[in-house]
Amino acid sequence: MGHDMQRVPSTTLSGPDSASRPESRHLDAMHTTNDQLLPNGTQAYNGEIAEPWTQNGASGDTNLSGSDAELPQVDAKMIPLSITISRLITYAYTELVTLVDTLPARTDADRRSEILKYTDHMTDMLTKLLVLVRWAKHAPQIQKCQNIIAYLDSQNRYFDCAVDSIYAAFMSMPGVRMRNYDVGNAAEILSTGSYQRLPVAIKRMVPPPKLSKHQVRETLEAISGIIR
Repeated sequence: MGHDMQRVPSTTLSGPDSASRPESRHLDAMHTTNDQLLPNGTQAYNGEIAEPWTQNGASGDTNLSGSDAELPQVDAKMIPLSITISRLITYAYTELVTLVDTLPARTDADRRSEILKYTDHMTDMLTKLLVLVRWAKHAPQIQKCQNIIAYLDSQNRYFDCAVDSIYAAFMSMPGVRMRNYDVGNAAEILSTGSYQRLPVAIKRMVPPPKLSKHQVRETLEAISGIIR
């Protein structure tokens, strides 16, 4: 339960008069938060409607003006503050019921010790919750800072990709360099009409010319004479 509360920011604030004493601060923070929850799940902050955090951490659609509209929205897997408060209330009530059921079977010293432990533990939990509610006042600014950091990280990745692409193009330049013009062979072909420096192995790929009918007849007669 403590880990969930430490990672759950929200846009809900406690009441302005909750600083009178520690006990009233805990209760006023919870009552103020519950009173500011609207039926559709939207939370109110100083009389203004603010978009709530959804279960998967994505915030609702917000109307941003100027350069804020270009910032990417960071999904920090946040949950509503009301869920944290509800879970803490359920946990405190369950522990209280368990304590009431087990106290009759204990001695007076054990009863005082268990009550003191429960009081200290719940005080710590409610103090953390109060700190979280007070910290939620700065949640929009912190979210904006996270968006700015994400934007700078994306620009840094674009810069790294550009540098890598330029370096890859530089390394591939020697392989695509244009060769010098073959002036000597061009002059030989222009003067003689043929190129005498072709490899001999090219002739193997050229099929031999077909025999004429006269050559075929003479070859058959020679073979017949040899057989006789």
